[in-house]
Amino acid sequence: MKRIGDKGFLHAWQTIRAATQPGPEANFWHVGEVTWHRHRLSHSCPDFAVVDEVYRLDHTGKAGRWSVLVTMETWWDNTRHVIRAQVWAAHLGGSKQLIQSWMAHEAEALMRRQRPD
Repeated sequence: MKRIGDKGFLHAWQTIRAATQPGPEANFWHVGEVTWHRHRLSHSCPDFAVVDEVYRLDHTGKAGRWSVLVTMETWWDNTRHVIRAQVWAAHLGGSKQLIQSWMAHEAEALMRRQRPD
């Protein structure tokens, strides 16, 4: 990972979210010392629909405090065909290096557990 929001970071984030989110409608959970908050924003009309799923991760452990925001944005046309989808992240506070280290470590640990022996 080179920076918050690069492909490696977002892949690690997706790996952790997919493995730890208790259910598709869960709005709050913990992964170690990191609290995850999920907020869903949506709008639809006859011509299009848009959904933003916004995740805020807050680390409050002994290793240092940090916060990051990740947004998954999807747009559909009136036939429910995806016309735009993007995921992006923003650093909100604390050490970027600690955020990147935690994300890489957690994703690697999850991938090791999921590998068949």
